[in-house]
Amino acid sequence: MSGLAEYFLKSGYAVSGSDITASDITKRLGEMGAIIYIGHSEQNINENIDIAVYTSAVKEENPELIKARDLKLKLIKRAEMLGKIVNDRFLIAVAGTHGKTTTTAMIGKLLIDAGLDPLIFVGGNVPLFEGAAYRYGNGNYAVVEADEYDRSFLTLKPDIAVITNIDEDHLDVYKDINDIKKTFHMFCGYSKRNGKIVYCGDDNNISDFIGSLNNEKISYGFQEGNYLKINGFSIEGEHLTYSIINSQAEYNNISLNLVGRHNILNSAACFAVSKVLGIDFENFKKSIAGFKTVDRRLQLKYDRNGIKVFDDYAHHPKEIASSIKGLKESYHGHKLITVFQPHLYSRTRDFYRDFANELYNSDEIILLEIYPAREQPIVGITSRLIFNELTKLYSNVSYVSEKSQVINYLLDNIKKGDVIVFQGAGDITNICTDFVKELNSKKF
Repeated sequence: MSGLAEYFLKSGYAVSGSDITASDITKRLGEMGAIIYIGHSEQNINENIDIAVYTSAVKEENPELIKARDLKLKLIKRAEMLGKIVNDRFLIAVAGTHGKTTTTAMIGKLLIDAGLDPLIFVGGNVPLFEGAAYRYGNGNYAVVEADEYDRSFLTLKPDIAVITNIDEDHLDVYKDINDIKKTFHMFCGYSKRNGKIVYCGDDNNISDFIGSLNNEKISYGFQEGNYLKINGFSIEGEHLTYSIINSQAEYNNISLNLVGRHNILNSAACFAVSKVLGIDFENFKKSIAGFKTVDRRLQLKYDRNGIKVFDDYAHHPKEIASSIKGLKESYHGHKLITVFQPHLYSRTRDFYRDFANELYNSDEIILLEIYPAREQPIVGITSRLIFNELTKLYSNVSYVSEKSQVINYLLDNIKKGDVIVFQGAGDITNICTDFVKELNSKKF
C-alpha cells in the first residue's frame, strides 16, 4: 500500500490514509505530503475523496470501508489499482510463496543498471530505492511483486511471469496445495500474448502444471534438466559464488553478497530475465554483485565484537529452513540463536509441527507469542504448541511473553562468536532494533 501511496504522491495526487500504528512507513509518507491518520475511523473518510483504495487485509467491518460505501465512493482493491498502473507497460511480475520480494528487487536493480528506467513495486523496503517499497520510472518497463494472497496477482498481465516456488500457505484463503497450484496456473495463463514464463525447475509443485502451458518457458535451478543449471557454487560468510550453464554456454564467477543458497536461486531467476531481455552477462554480473538485501530479508544489522545479528522476515517453515540452513553454512561452528515470533493464529495452527522441526536446527531458540496481524485469536492456538513440540526434541528452548525479557536474556548470555537471528513478519523487528541499540552501548 505504501508503494501505491508514494506513486500517487509523485504523480501529483492528494493522498490520505490510515494505519493501526505509527511506523517508519507512515512517517515517511507524512513527510512526503500524505495526510496520515493513526487508527481506523469513519472520520478519516469524507465525500471529497475521489477514489478509496483498500488492501485485501481489511475486513468488511472496517469503519472506513463502511463509510466509503455509505458515501458511494469509488472503491478499488490495491491489486486492481496496481494492475491498472502496470499492465500497459512491459511487465515483469514475480510470484512465489517465498523469495519474491528479493527477486523483484534484484530484477528491478538489473533494469535500472541497464538504463531501462523501470517502474517498480515491491513488498519490502529497499535501500536502493531510498528505503521505499517502490521506484518511479519513466521507461516502458514495470517490475512488480505479484502477491498470491487473496489471489491478488490475477489482476496482472505479465510479459514475463516469474515463479520462484510454490508451497502451502494462506490456508485461510486457499483450500489446499492443489487450489494454490491451480491459481498459479491461472496467473501464468493471464500473461500477455507471447508472454514468457521463468520458473524454478527444482520445485515439484511448479513442475506439476508447467508443462500444460503453451508459453515459452525458461527453467533454472540446481538440478539436472533445468535450462539454466546452477553449477559449482561456494559459500564463504556473506559471500556466494556460482556459475550457470546451459546447452550453449557457461557463465562463470557470479558473485552475490548475501547469505543462503536460496538467494542463489533468486539471483538465477534474475539471470533468466536478463537473458530474455538481452542484457549483457557482464552487466548482469556487475548488477547482482552490487545488490544489497531488502530490509528484513536476512539483513545483517550488527557485526561487531565477534557477534552478528540478523533481522529476518521469515514466517513460513520453508523460509525458516532456508534462513537457518544459510546461516549454518556461512557461519559453521558458531552458535546460532533464533528468536522467533509466529505470524497469524491460522498459520501457527496449520504449521506448528513444521515450525518446530525447522527451528530445531538452531542451537538455541527463544519463542515469542503469536503476532496476530489481521486475525482474531483462535481458541487453543498459542506459541506453546510450537514450544511443546520443540521440548520433545531437545531442551534448549525458552518461551517468553514479555519482549523485554528477550533483550535482557540475550545481553546476559551471548558470547563472542554467536549469531543471533530475529525471525517473523510481525513487530519482532522492533525488538531486534532495540537489542542492537543495547549492543552498541555495551562494552564487551
